[in-house]
Amino acid sequence: MVADLVQEEERLVAGDTEGERAKPGLRAAYRLSEVIAVLMVVSSAAGLLIEGMYRDGPWAREALRGGDLTTIAVAVPILVASMLLARRGSRAAQAVWLGALAYSLYNYAYYVFGAQFNDIFVLHIALFSLSIMTLVLAVANVDMDAIAARFRRVRGTRWIGGFLAVVGAVLGGLWISLAIRFAITGELMADVPADGMHLVFAIDTSLLAPALVIAGVLLWRRTARGYVFGTAMAVMGAMYQVNLLLAGSFQANANVPGVKAFPLEGIVLATGFVAATLALLLHAERTSGSVTRPGVTVPDALER
Repeated sequence: MVADLVQEEERLVAGDTEGERAKPGLRAAYRLSEVIAVLMVVSSAAGLLIEGMYRDGPWAREALRGGDLTTIAVAVPILVASMLLARRGSRAAQAVWLGALAYSLYNYAYYVFGAQFNDIFVLHIALFSLSIMTLVLAVANVDMDAIAARFRRVRGTRWIGGFLAVVGAVLGGLWISLAIRFAITGELMADVPADGMHLVFAIDTSLLAPALVIAGVLLWRRTARGYVFGTAMAVMGAMYQVNLLLAGSFQANANVPGVKAFPLEGIVLATGFVAATLALLLHAERTSGSVTRPGVTVPDALER
């Protein structure tokens, strides 16, 4: 009798997972992720290996090249690995996959709107557009409750949510205060091109800061979307902090004024995001609980 019940529970879980993977929208998102990964490798390799690909000034040029190194060395492996595991039914991997897609969207916004016209501009447009499309399809078709079930018993989620919200609020507040100071005094930031900072301020205050705050608050409240978006934003934040550190290293190596390689504040933020990501993912894999369905309770150990 017990064996029959366990077999029935396994069949229900497998059926739910197969049903989700059979969704046309989710299948399309996985296929588009494959295209994004390939285009990431091509565009990043071109930016790193072809001399003079970026026609921008030293500050922007080296930042873009540092971003290319991060993308090809960190973002692509995470995107591909999480996508493959998500296809096999891993719920935790789905949250990581969303974070990798969020990184792609945010990262290529700078290449599309900030870089001067170059030979791989069309690739950057494709990556930016595909990232938006894929992220929308993914969010619309994943099972938020099933993903959240992998994280509900993780300890310290309120602290992680608070960390995300505080970082978002401080980031947005800092950029807004500098923009107001510029309006009053005409001064922005020493040794940093105003046109470059204009795009940073615009994207961070309109997209990144609100996303961090919303995900952090939802995770603090322990909602299903909070577990999903909180994990995704922790992953995205960790990846982009590595991007910023490598960009700063490239800029310092090119003797860009006012830039230090691996500044303390960047290391602290990167460590915070990586720690938040590991706390969520490692403890999620060790968590045991239950997922309820009509008429049956299914152990988390069966939920993939």
